[in-house]
Amino acid sequence: MAGTDRLILIAYGVAVILAAALTVALWLSTGSRRPTNTERPPEREKGWLVIDVAILVALLAATIWFTPYGKSTPSDAQIVHVTAQQFFWQIRPDRVRAGVPVAFETTSKDVNHGFGLYKGHRFIAQIQVVPGTSSTLVHTFHQPGTYTVLCLEFCGVNHHGMIASFRVTP
Repeated sequence: MAGTDRLILIAYGVAVILAAALTVALWLSTGSRRPTNTERPPEREKGWLVIDVAILVALLAATIWFTPYGKSTPSDAQIVHVTAQQFFWQIRPDRVRAGVPVAFETTSKDVNHGFGLYKGHRFIAQIQVVPGTSSTLVHTFHQPGTYTVLCLEFCGVNHHGMIASFRVTP
C-alpha cells in the first residue's frame, strides 16, 4: 500500500471511529426511560445534520490534498505523446526514466478511450482520452520495469486487444 493510500485509509478510519463513538455517546445520553417528547426530534435532526456536515468536511480536509487531478506539468517532466485509435496505442517515446515526472499528453483520433496504466496486475493511474481534446496525466514512476497500457473505455469489437507497453529505466 502506497503512502497516500495509507494516509487516506487512516483518515477515513479515524473518521469512522469518531462517528461511532459520537453515535454511542448520543445514544447513551438519550436512552432514559422518560416519555418521548414530540417537540425535541426537530432539534435532534439539526444536531445530527451538524455532526454529519462536520464529519464530511473533516474527510474532505483530510483527503483533498491527495487527489491526482489538477496538477500542472512540472518543468522537468519527461513528455510522452500518446495517440489512441481503434484498436492500438501509439506511445512516443516508449522509454522513460524512473524518479522523474512523466507527462502523458493524450489524444484520440476516433472515439473515447480510457488510458489505464498498470504494473503487472496493479493499477497505477488512468485518464479519459477524448477525440478533439488533449488530456495530460502526470505520474512519477519509482520502480523500473515494463508497464502496460490498457484501454478502460469500451471502444469497439477489438477493445480487449488494445494493449501497449513502455519501459521505465533506472
